[in-house]
Amino acid sequence: MYNLIGYKTKNKVFEKAFIHKSFNKNKHNERLEFLGDAILSSVVAEFLFMEYPNEEEGFLSQKRAIIVGRKHLNLVGKKIIPPERIKSKLKKIPFSVYGNTLEAIIGAIYVDKGMGQLMSFVKKHIYKSEFLEELSDTDYKSKLLKYSQKEKVKVAYKLEKQEGPDHKKEFIVAVFVKGNKITEAKASSKKEAEQKAAKKAIKIVF
Repeated sequence: MYNLIGYKTKNKVFEKAFIHKSFNKNKHNERLEFLGDAILSSVVAEFLFMEYPNEEEGFLSQKRAIIVGRKHLNLVGKKIIPPERIKSKLKKIPFSVYGNTLEAIIGAIYVDKGMGQLMSFVKKHIYKSEFLEELSDTDYKSKLLKYSQKEKVKVAYKLEKQEGPDHKKEFIVAVFVKGNKITEAKASSKKEAEQKAAKKAIKIVF
């Protein structure tokens, strides 16, 4: 019997959910991961649709992107999946493998118990996750500063270019980490360009 985070079953689909491709190239969890990714997006969309009846599509899409985002799933997966349960030949399990395995688990729950049990699991562990408040913060410059201080690296912003007429100016801002240009972004204000560039830099560096 497989005991999955308080979820007990005899269905061997769960055995496959924990198998990384490095462990077995023919029998691994990537198909379940594909299924879990698609179903999770749908379930979260339904939760948001019901919880926020007066919000527009843009708001709902932004909220869903954070909830089903890779960083969030990695954090949830790392919290609830014991590393020894993941079968791999990797020397160290990368952070991303926890999120991928979590999606495979979601796929396995759906195959084994159907949508009702799956929705309960998603609501408990993902939709109401303790990590969402921090991830919902859109001040990416503050986030990048926090990461850089933790890693003890210097981050700097530089206005690379300013173009267009006065009534329609565009600013291109670059982010430098340890003196190296990481990325750049364009926006109608310098402040917005810095935020966009910081967001890109977080994904690339951290």
